[in-house]
Amino acid sequence: MAEHPIAVRRAIEAVSHLVDPEPPWQDILRTARDMVGADSGTLIVFDARHNLLNLSSIGFSDACVADYQNHYYRCDVLERDSRLSPCGTWLDTATMYQRGQLQRTEFYTDFMVKHRMAQILSLVIESNAVMHAAIGFQRSTVDAKASGQLQSGGVARYFRTLRSQLVQREKALAIGWRSIESAFTDVGEAVLLISKDAMIDRMSTLAARYLDDGHGWHVRGGRLRHADGKMQALFESHCLAVARDGKACSLAAASGWGELFWIDISAAPDALNLIGGRMLLVRMRRKSAFAPLDVDRLESVFAITHAEAAVLAGLATGHSVEEVATLRNASVLTVRKQVASLLNKMECSRQSELVRLASLL
Repeated sequence: MAEHPIAVRRAIEAVSHLVDPEPPWQDILRTARDMVGADSGTLIVFDARHNLLNLSSIGFSDACVADYQNHYYRCDVLERDSRLSPCGTWLDTATMYQRGQLQRTEFYTDFMVKHRMAQILSLVIESNAVMHAAIGFQRSTVDAKASGQLQSGGVARYFRTLRSQLVQREKALAIGWRSIESAFTDVGEAVLLISKDAMIDRMSTLAARYLDDGHGWHVRGGRLRHADGKMQALFESHCLAVARDGKACSLAAASGWGELFWIDISAAPDALNLIGGRMLLVRMRRKSAFAPLDVDRLESVFAITHAEAAVLAGLATGHSVEEVATLRNASVLTVRKQVASLLNKMECSRQSELVRLASLL
């Protein structure tokens, strides 16, 4: 493998865009492949259960992509033998396996040979509780010196740059997450960042409290789960649907007498997506039929006085005008006047309509 300065420069220019919300992986793979001198290049991402999350490739035929996605990812010897390898580990079929050893594997005989791959070199670029990802290069001939050459000179500088950009992307993701967590916590909502198969990458402090209180939703094996099998199946189907078409979904799950969790599932912003995979944002709100309404919020939303908001909160809780008057140490006449003012300001004709509007908050 000869090192070409122009190819190295183009590859470094492409990889500098890894910090973009949507990195140009096709350009990154093409320039990296050309720099390495391989026949094809791939970005392959697996989840924590070793399911294929994403395959991006340059130089693969449609048949090769289909074969890998439909079956051969399950017997990928490099993925299997690198699951515990840290980021920065280089893998090379020419040095990891004796020729006879590799040739006895299904992956080699039925996939590599069919698609004219004699050697695969792969660099682990992410390895955590949520995913395992590698950028790989496939050659039609074996070069025993290839892996050593990838770790020296301008090519090695390129891969150091790639890892550095991935670190920067992770830092930007952390900053974006803190902003989102703060915004939702301020309005009383728990939030989680999960993969399409419900593996949790991040969760807010409020979400951690919700998942630790024994009311249905919990974490098991790193995944967000519900104690009820039907609810779990519905949640998983919603996650797959959102990952597929990007349209938000919602569901509600009972969490006790008069209480429920309202769940909103949406596609995460591009800046929160991990390597090569769409992430999902899960918002949780706990609703209780017995929880008092926020008087300050009622006042702000409906542009009413604080006293009127307190009366509205009492009515929405189920109290009569007389009971609200008693609770507020006010006369029934005063409360009736405040109800009349509420009907006028909120453009309602009946007291039941006031309660319905208030309950929407």
